[in-house]
Formats: sequence, structure tokens, C-alpha cells
Amino acid sequence: MEVRTSAHRGLAAALLCCALTTLVLLASHPVGGGRTLVEVIQAEARDQRIDAVVHTGFVVTLTALIVCFVLVARLLGSTKPAVLTGLVSFCVGCGLLMLSMVLDGLAVPAIAARFVTVSDTAALLPARTALMLCGVLIRILMPMGLLFQAATMLAWSAAIAARQGLRLAMAAYGTLAAVLLFCGVLFAPAALSEHVLLLAIVLLALWYGALALLIGTRRITDPPTG
Repeated sequence: MEVRTSAHRGLAAALLCCALTTLVLLASHPVGGGRTLVEVIQAEARDQRIDAVVHTGFVVTLTALIVCFVLVARLLGSTKPAVLTGLVSFCVGCGLLMLSMVLDGLAVPAIAARFVTVSDTAALLPARTALMLCGVLIRILMPMGLLFQAATMLAWSAAIAARQGLRLAMAAYGTLAAVLLFCGVLFAPAALSEHVLLLAIVLLALWYGALALLIGTRRITDPPTG
């Protein structure tokens, strides 16, 4: 019993650490800036190191979250359709987000650093093409990754509500946050898309923390009521 309690606390601590790390990395994300291509290249080259640290941190955190979610799935019953669907969806979402982080935090600054000393407009054409391609891919990969993670919130909220009759608050938050995330990503105006993505990451981090609370208090493994 003590071993199982220690394992639960360790998993809860890992999830909480991932949630806090996600928020810290989000707050540390460089703002960037620049209207012209030259200004954008200069800003990206200037922030290359912090971009690499922040986005690599996101990749490491997502990797740790995959491990944590596999363990959480075992607690919920990994053979249940809702739990298994949520786990697969989360892993797919993490993969998409990792690709987005690599492009945004490593590829784009590396391209910018290579052209930062170039001032000739014609010579900057390859940089413009490469940066546009990366930008398009990022705008596809990140929303898709967040949508897959929102699907996990919905699936696991159903599993938690079914298993935990007294844990409806957690299930309600997961459902509401997932619906908000879906609506924001799919229907928000283009001018607000960046803010919507940031809010989505915050909602996910809070959900990780809520899962940590349920696991730490062992509420997630209580038998269903009724």
C-alpha cells in the first residue's frame, strides 16, 4: 500500500511539474516582432538562443507528459475505449506540437541567423520562401496538436465522470475547456489566433494540474459511486 501511495504521489508530482514548466516556458517565450522581412530576420536571429531553450523545453515537457499519461491511462483502465482513445489522441497531439516547436524554435531562428547579414533584397528571396513555408506549417501543426489534446480532455473527462461519480467538477472542467479550445481554434478570427493558442496551452496546463490533484489525493482510483 505504501509503495502504491508513493507511486501515486510521484506521478502527481511529475504531472504538476509538467504543468508548471509549461506555464513558465510559455511566459518565457520571446515576443519576436518586426514588420519587414529584414526586421523579422534580425529579431529571430537575436532571440535564437532563448528560442532554442524555450522550444526544446516544450519538447522535453511533452515527452514527459506522454510517459505520465501512459501511467494515468493504466489507472483509469487503459483497455476502456474512452481512455485508449484519449491516450492515442494525446500522443498524436504531442507529436504534432513537437514538430511545430522544432520548426518555430530551431528551424526558423537558424534560417534567420544564416541570412541576418544579408541586405540585398534578391539574396533574401530564399529566406522569404523558407520562412513562409515554416510559418504555414506552424500554423497548421500547432492548432492540430492542440485539437488532438482537446479530444483527449473530452475522452478522459467522460472516463473520469463514469469512474468517479463524485469527480464531476474535474470532468466538467475538462469538457468545458475542450469545447472552448475547439471553438477558439476553429472559429476565432485570424487576428486573435495567437491569443487563442496561448489560452489553449494555459487551459491544458491547468488540466494537467487538476489531474495531478486527483492522482495525488487518490480520488482518481476510487471505485465508482452509485
